Amino acid sequence: MKIKDLIEKLKTFPTDTKVLVRGYEDGYDDVVLVEEKTVVKDQDAPDWNGEYDNAEPDAKNTENAVVIFGNRR
Repeated sequence: MKIKDLIEKLKTFPTDTKVLVRGYEDGYDDVVLVEEKTVVKDQDAPDWNGEYDNAEPDAKNTENAVVIFGNRR
């Protein structure tokens, strides 16, 4: 999803609607940080890890991404 897609989705809700992220195991948490990161896709990531990881300075095929963190990031 790109920022423009997220904005379009968010526009369909009242502007005072709370935004949450998934909690560590169950439930939901408040958003506490929105941060830009340089990431790289990990084709071999195990099922319990995310598809992307922080990119090393010399990594190839990197992407810039905005990451939304909750209370228990």
